[in-house]
Amino acid sequence: MNSISVENLSAGYGSVQVLDRISLSVNDGETVTLLGTNGNGKSTLMKCIMGIVRPTSGSVRATIDGAEHDLVGRAPEEIVDLGISLVPEGRRLFPKLTVEENLLLGASRPSAMEQLPASLALWYK
Repeated sequence: MNSISVENLSAGYGSVQVLDRISLSVNDGETVTLLGTNGNGKSTLMKCIMGIVRPTSGSVRATIDGAEHDLVGRAPEEIVDLGISLVPEGRRLFPKLTVEENLLLGASRPSAMEQLPASLALWYK
């Protein structure tokens, strides 16, 4: 079973505390939506999970294929290597690329390249 667990996570930017003891877990097959107006910490939470923002306290753990991984303190590329990624929405980052070309951008890491044939088969399933 795969999951991500966030426990008592606090984080912010300088003296501005954005997250205060946030806890949640997401398991295989679940869909979770973060709702709120601008400035309520949705992006900060995702950036903490991805290692882009370092929390001031709390934990972020991922269980992948039965192995537990502590994500706090890991570099974003290490987290991506575990198979976790953040896809920004609504910014049209690469508007001239096809859907497939956009998906292939995610296979730039060596471990992803090894799994590319299986990933393509899953995308086109």
